[in-house]
Amino acid sequence: METFSDWYLSRHGRTPFPWQARLAERIAADHWPDALTPPTASGKTGVIDAWLWAWQCGHPVPRRLVYVIDRRLVVDGVTDYARDLAASLPEAERPAIVTLRGGMTIDEDWVLDPTRPAIVVSTVDQAGSRLLFRGYGIHPRSAPIHAALLGNDALWVLDEVHLAQPFLQTLERVARLRGRALPLPWRVLPMSATWNSDQAHGLADSDFEHPLLAQRLARPKPARLIKLKETQDATAVLIQEAVGLREEGAEVVAVVCNRVARARAVFEGLRERGDALLLTGRIRPADREILMERTRPLMAGRRRGRSPVFVVATQTIEVGADLDFDGLVTEHAPVSALRQRAGRLNRLGELPSAPMRIVYRPDKEDPVYGKPFLDAAWKWLGKVATGRGKAKCVDFGIRALDSALASHPAPAEDRASAPLLLESHLDLLASNIPLPRLEIAPWLRGWERGTAEVYLCWRADWGEESLTAAPPRQHELLAIPLGALRRWSEDIADIEDVAPDASMARNPLECLRWTGERAERITAGEARPGDTLVLHSEVGGHDALGWAPRSRQPVTDVGDDERRVRLHADVHPELADEIAALLDSEAQVSDWHRLAQQAGLERPGRVLAIPKGRLVLSRGQWTSDKAYRAIPLTVHSDAVAESVARTAQTLKLPREVRDGLRQAGRDHDTGKADLRWQAGVGGDGEVPLAKGPRADDPWLTLPPGWRHEMESVARLDGPAPLTRYLVGTHHGYGRPLFPMAPDPKRWRQMEDWPELRTGLLRDWGHWGLALLETLLRLADWTVSDAEQHTAPEETP
Repeated sequence: METFSDWYLSRHGRTPFPWQARLAERIAADHWPDALTPPTASGKTGVIDAWLWAWQCGHPVPRRLVYVIDRRLVVDGVTDYARDLAASLPEAERPAIVTLRGGMTIDEDWVLDPTRPAIVVSTVDQAGSRLLFRGYGIHPRSAPIHAALLGNDALWVLDEVHLAQPFLQTLERVARLRGRALPLPWRVLPMSATWNSDQAHGLADSDFEHPLLAQRLARPKPARLIKLKETQDATAVLIQEAVGLREEGAEVVAVVCNRVARARAVFEGLRERGDALLLTGRIRPADREILMERTRPLMAGRRRGRSPVFVVATQTIEVGADLDFDGLVTEHAPVSALRQRAGRLNRLGELPSAPMRIVYRPDKEDPVYGKPFLDAAWKWLGKVATGRGKAKCVDFGIRALDSALASHPAPAEDRASAPLLLESHLDLLASNIPLPRLEIAPWLRGWERGTAEVYLCWRADWGEESLTAAPPRQHELLAIPLGALRRWSEDIADIEDVAPDASMARNPLECLRWTGERAERITAGEARPGDTLVLHSEVGGHDALGWAPRSRQPVTDVGDDERRVRLHADVHPELADEIAALLDSEAQVSDWHRLAQQAGLERPGRVLAIPKGRLVLSRGQWTSDKAYRAIPLTVHSDAVAESVARTAQTLKLPREVRDGLRQAGRDHDTGKADLRWQAGVGGDGEVPLAKGPRADDPWLTLPPGWRHEMESVARLDGPAPLTRYLVGTHHGYGRPLFPMAPDPKRWRQMEDWPELRTGLLRDWGHWGLALLETLLRLADWTVSDAEQHTAPEETP
């Protein structure tokens, strides 16, 4: 078996840091720490390497690693790291790399194979909402699938936990509420340099002796304390200090502000004095990509002697972002935040020393951190500082600051707390009972900051029809707090993580809410957490630098550019001439069908007309009942039964569970033997079909509200409760409610359904039962897909 050190060396060109190697050994021995405490610049993403090595070696680690970091800039960086790491493995051994970020999943196929290892990188809102059965931007009937995969066989790594205390509390409650569940591992591993526990895993003497780490840990970062008078303008002083550091020789100087409005003002002032960048978390991915191209020379490990530049940022650079500055000016903040900001300074210790300035105006109230907490932090800085007057400094070098904190503990900081997650809450969250919407933001952000996000998209061609033809794409979505949307024109609207107050007015701004299938016209005041909202470009609110609530300039529509690139990349060269010929002629529908088959689109699809003569063939959304090829019912059911049994075997589920899943696979579509269904799908009455050539016709012969899974349950003769339940829920209904059906006899046969579900929840827990549902549903999907992609002569 390859050692972790050799495995790491072959992928990174150097051996791991000692703490990384020790962590891999602990994971392999199933001796997990309570938390990880290595400081900034010590290679914290090495936890991904340790997990992946242990998985490859067959050690008992969770199948999915969920890496949560609450800064979008860092989500991208961790995703790139994971993708490069996966690329170093043989293709068959690569984990899925998934990014959950804003409005939709970038890699949705990861849910289709629950046996495949995966690295899921996400913000708190995206991962947390899915874990709690209310995934933002997820269809309600798909939500249990995401909850099942994230609530079983998963290692949750919560980076910079000081930013996510409420969510950590919720994860700890989830660990207690999982109950008996299934024999699959599920762990939470917080990461914080300030975590205090005997079972935490951090640096040891061997790390301080490591030449690379020792250099990073020991370099001084003298921070001069600048206390402003009432007459001084903080923006002007921040600009002045940044220019001063440049004149002292610092090439790349960062200025970190607590609010976006001030960051923009500082940026405007500095770009008159030289090259400048503005980085905030509130920016569309399409615009962020342009900015990130300019930041690549600023990444740690790039050569010194870089072109001089000012980088103005908000708290988005506090964590994880692999940026490396020569000098730093920052607004005052709590000690933990100052420590993280200093972590971007001289990141690899290549400079003998790197200067820092901390600017504070104590006469002003602070809506971000709160004046009492800032005053306490300033008092602490004064206590540990050396020098007097303008020479008063605090060394923010890693080892020096650790020493100061050991002798003088930092003052308490304002910590948001989550409400206690109860079993009764889960009963509502995991059900489809149409009660008033249960808001999950407090469990993710805390009572004080529990404002969930929405995702904004700007379109020049604004309307329901055009949006249906060209739905929003990930690269054009901006995530902002729901409160910021409703307070569009106020300064506080652009503060990250500030709770809205009770005086918040409903915003009459008109939007289109995109549901994934259709557009609904609403006002901004009617928006719900997790909504994807499309605005007209003319309303403003965004510029090349990001979220700009005071801007009324038209917003650039970035939807078309990436859509053209992506769609043309999928056109096979051999089809190009045929497509061109059909566009230039009065083509018959059969010509397009032939071309679709040649392109491999055996399933139903849609033809989208795009401006400037472009035409796109797209696989349309389809259910497992929509098919061109006739599939016998017994063939389909047996295939689903064997597929789900194989998956359960791979997951090492108990025999009773495997048997129940296999039987549910055999029985799940028995309701389709109904003669009315068979007449609708084109069956001949002799061999019942699961799929048929007349995919959409059954609804012409069936009464409104008829569901084949309800019919399947009614036809079962004395099955085990689990089998019966799985048959009834294999299309996402029955949790515990089904759509209204017209047959009173069938309702009477299922009148015990809520009690059946309650009993199974006692046995398996919410996440365990959701996983069993998920395994059958995914087996049904994958078998149906394979049946429609099998050559006709291969069809059983």
